[in-house]
Parts: sequence; C-alpha cells; structure tokens
Amino acid sequence: MEVKNRTLYVLEIMENGEHRSFDYETEDEAYHAFEFLVKTYKDNRIIDKGPVITADTITQLSISKTEVGSLPKCAIANYSPFEWFKDIHEEIMLSARIYHENQK
Repeated sequence: MEVKNRTLYVLEIMENGEHRSFDYETEDEAYHAFEFLVKTYKDNRIIDKGPVITADTITQLSISKTEVGSLPKCAIANYSPFEWFKDIHEEIMLSARIYHENQK
C-alpha cells in the first residue's frame, strides 16, 4: 500500500494527560478554530505564562503543523500559536468539537 504524504494543521487541546485533536486542511482553517475558542473563553485565559505549566486545572490550546505519510526520522512538528485557560476543559472540548463538525 502506498502512503500519500500531505500536511494537516491540527488544533490540539491538552489537560492533565488528556489530549484531543481536530484536523484541518489549511492553516487558516485551524487558526480560525483556534481564534474562535480564544475569543469564546477569553475570560478564562491565563496571561503571561511560559510554555510549561503543570497545574491540573490548566488547559493548553495549540496548533501544530503535521506531516502525514512517510517522514524522515527525527522530524518534529512545529507548534504555534498557543494559549492556556483555567477551569474550562469540558466546555472548550465541546465547543471545539461542535465548531469542527460545523466546518465540514
């Protein structure tokens, strides 16, 4: 079976070891989903935090550019942008799923 190479832009939501991702075909589509969630949950944003946060109540939202198919070893997806939120994991997951389904 031949593996086709392609690029996906993935909206990722992570909290306390739980990870959910939503694939988009273009960077603009992924960014619009990211922007929708940031605006929707702006009151829960954590401002001025570095890239490593260990608190269980923190939800990290990011976009990764992912290559699908056969890749050279040691290939790393690049992440940007990212935001953190507190106390909204279930809500942001539901909103991300609904937004993703509505974009199909």
